[in-house]
Amino acid sequence: MRKFYFLTVSIFFFSVSVFAQDQKWSVEASYPISVGDEIGNDAPGIIDVGVRYRFLDFNIVKIGAGINAGVFKKNISDEFEPVFTDFDETNWLIQPKVFAEFTIPGIQKLHPSVGLGYTYIESKFEGESYAFGSFENTVSYGGLNLNLGVSYDITNRLFVQAQYDFVRYRDERNSEGQEYTAEYNLGYLKFGAGFRF
Repeated sequence: MRKFYFLTVSIFFFSVSVFAQDQKWSVEASYPISVGDEIGNDAPGIIDVGVRYRFLDFNIVKIGAGINAGVFKKNISDEFEPVFTDFDETNWLIQPKVFAEFTIPGIQKLHPSVGLGYTYIESKFEGESYAFGSFENTVSYGGLNLNLGVSYDITNRLFVQAQYDFVRYRDERNSEGQEYTAEYNLGYLKFGAGFRF
């Protein structure tokens, strides 16, 4: 029994170490800053988290897929008479993408990357105002996303990174018989750190 236990534990740790050497996965956390057209009332970023998986390795370039989720939140309040407004605005961004991550010969710790994907945005407005009373409204939209980034290895697993997301979306609405169309160019800078495993 003791030999079986030792063999099982040894195989487990061997498997984990072999899997970990591949470093195909990474997780990241960043602080997002809006630098393009505003979403709603230009709510500040709280956090952006993501996961990536690299499924092709050509030495100089690795190809993979990933997904990020970010949240932006702001309280809008104005208590000056006769206007009263007090509501929370929360914007969720979900960003699936495919990416290419490069290794520069001679600068092995620096990894530029480029990605292409889609950004799905859900904006929720909840509170009260002088004009509408209590209200709750959710709006969803999205657009193509171009991601440019660079990471720098602190250790073999730990890295810091900076990214820029450009999102273009078209807003088409019909309000009281009037067609409304607008195009927006959203931009997000993200600074953070990550871990490869």
